[in-house]
Amino acid sequence: MIIQEKVPAFPLSIIIPALDEEKALPGALKSLEKQADDPPFEVVLSDGGSTDATVALFQAATGLWPPSQRPARCVVCPRAGRAAQMNMGARAATGKALLFLHADTLLPPGGTHAVVQALTDPSVLAGGFRHAFMERGVILTLISSWATARSRLAGIHLGDQAMFVRRASFEAVGGFPEVPLFEDLRLSRALRERGRTVTLPLSVATSARRLRQAGMLRMGIRFAWLELRHALGADPERLKKAYPALG
Repeated sequence: MIIQEKVPAFPLSIIIPALDEEKALPGALKSLEKQADDPPFEVVLSDGGSTDATVALFQAATGLWPPSQRPARCVVCPRAGRAAQMNMGARAATGKALLFLHADTLLPPGGTHAVVQALTDPSVLAGGFRHAFMERGVILTLISSWATARSRLAGIHLGDQAMFVRRASFEAVGGFPEVPLFEDLRLSRALRERGRTVTLPLSVATSARRLRQAGMLRMGIRFAWLELRHALGADPERLKKAYPALG
């Protein structure tokens, strides 16, 4: 349910999809606290029905933020699913630009300013950040290097790169396709077909928790195989059923 409040439109809205993220969310919120006051931005937590302290933690952490500079509110999505939650958060947001931040991803200092600056160029529709993991490791470094290189060469950004987009462009392509896997990849490709996307010279830091839980090399190979099957036309519903831990 969305409770619309009378709030001014902001240059940027940051949307955080979450489901039982009480452990990861504090880091993401602290990275937002470190952003400069210019530009002002709002934060919308789009919760998928958390049963832990995610919502309470969000409200407590953001309760002291200056409401004129960075208001924060929560919407509850009736159906869990990252695409559905991000679309609902976007509908509740007021910003002219939207940034989608995963609960386990840290925005770098100066990140909000860099996004708004990039979008002052009318040819830029969307973009993302360079990729990095919080944890260290050779395999993780290789994965991040590949993700960043693909973004810079092909204009493709995934969800853990803090994708951002003009609201008008987001609405023009219909938002995130509500599929169980690769919703970020599909949106990124749709935006790239409409115009210019950029990779900012700043890196977000995202958690490698899922890679570590499943085995980094095995998960990396599995994800590459799934992406190839998706590119060849495989149904995301069937891919998700085959690998329910992904997504």
